Amino acid sequence: MISPGDLVIIAVSGGPDSMCLLHALSVLRAELGFSAHVAHLNHHMREQAPRDAAMVEEAARTLGIPCTIGHADVFGLAKERGIGLEEAGRVARYDFFRGLKKDLAGERSHSDSVRIALGHNQNDQAETVLMRLLRGSGTSGLAGIPPVNGDIIRPLIDVPRDVIEEYCREHGLPNITDVYNLDLKYTRNRIRYETLPSLAASFNPSLVETLADTAKALRWDADYLNAEAEKAFQRISRKEGRVTSVDEALLGTTPPAISSRIVEKAWLECSGSDTSLGLKHVANLLEGAQTVSLPEGVSVFRHKGFLRFCPAPAEVDVPLPDPAAQGTSGVTVYVPELGVTIILRLVEGEEAEKAKDMALRRQSEHSVYTSGYEFCLEPVVYMDYNELDGPLHLRTRRRGDRFSPLGMNGKSQKLQDFFTAQRLPRFYRDLVPLVTDGADIVWVGGFRLSEKCKLHRNSHPLLRAEMRPDLRRSGYCATI
Repeated sequence: MISPGDLVIIAVSGGPDSMCLLHALSVLRAELGFSAHVAHLNHHMREQAPRDAAMVEEAARTLGIPCTIGHADVFGLAKERGIGLEEAGRVARYDFFRGLKKDLAGERSHSDSVRIALGHNQNDQAETVLMRLLRGSGTSGLAGIPPVNGDIIRPLIDVPRDVIEEYCREHGLPNITDVYNLDLKYTRNRIRYETLPSLAASFNPSLVETLADTAKALRWDADYLNAEAEKAFQRISRKEGRVTSVDEALLGTTPPAISSRIVEKAWLECSGSDTSLGLKHVANLLEGAQTVSLPEGVSVFRHKGFLRFCPAPAEVDVPLPDPAAQGTSGVTVYVPELGVTIILRLVEGEEAEKAKDMALRRQSEHSVYTSGYEFCLEPVVYMDYNELDGPLHLRTRRRGDRFSPLGMNGKSQKLQDFFTAQRLPRFYRDLVPLVTDGADIVWVGGFRLSEKCKLHRNSHPLLRAEMRPDLRRSGYCATI
């Protein structure tokens, strides 16, 4: 969980769990050979929040551990994203921890040596398992909270809450109780104060420990199944830009325990979420629904024998630096919203002459521009730099976009008509990168160059544009 030389970011809210975690890890620093940094996020949800932050800061100072206090507008975040306060708080905390890790990792040679320690305990584990059972969950969900999940560690996950509270009393550790943790309108609090005690009193006094042990056993099963699912996922799926495609026929040959996990992995890859996908969504896909809307704005379409996982469309407009000002090295810009990297570089001399020879030959071969393109069939194009009218941008399509495709003698057409001619599915069109020089589309990324900037024998200098989509390919997967 912790190795010598690690930096451990200790998340401290000020409650008994986190104060116990802070004190215990401070005691173990020298023995285990790691350094520590305290992180506290002020959610600005309670009047006493500044007092809590001061208490944490003083505790860290007393123990000789650096401390960073962050701030978040949880109410505003909940409203902005249309989520509950509980979820908004969780999002804000993890964003804060990740941001702090990035800052601190910049000072170290290996970012993977930075851990984030959270104070979840055995009771939290039991509550989580019961909540997921009530909502409906598979093996992975009922496996509960993992002790280690990437850079997240939970040293107290097997420690009962009453033991933690006794530790705080014995060591005179100050702590606070968040009033939101007492509010029964939140599901977890009702589970904690009503459901679990009632079940324990009626059926099993050791219910918390039993549920935690059950989660541990299920985690063993889930870890094995997840490893097998990962192998299958890599074999039968492909990633192309932001779209993840899964071979439906091959998916059908896998056992349900594996196929359900493959579906979830495809969704996770497409959404970037750190949560799990509900059984209902998975079942809808596996049972043959033509189109399924998943959480995080992901839509799944059945198309040409594949399940196409597509992220929610995003309006993207990224200015591209002028390659003329960058010398021979050119410019490289990654656009995560589209899953592509674009590289721009001016070329002259022998490279330019070879490029013109090749381009002039291809420009005369109209057959190269037939429909049925694979994304980035032409990942590299050359443009007449002097024909560009303004600064370059990389963006997504807009209503009313028009385009003059190379090979159509300057004739303009609606961009949607061009996509139709290329037999590009509708769900894919919002993800196609467009390079513009102001008003005009000069390159439909990966598909067609504009007539406007085609090469002539006297073109000088040339702009070399390369588009590299995020790709994970398999021999089993067909093209779009």
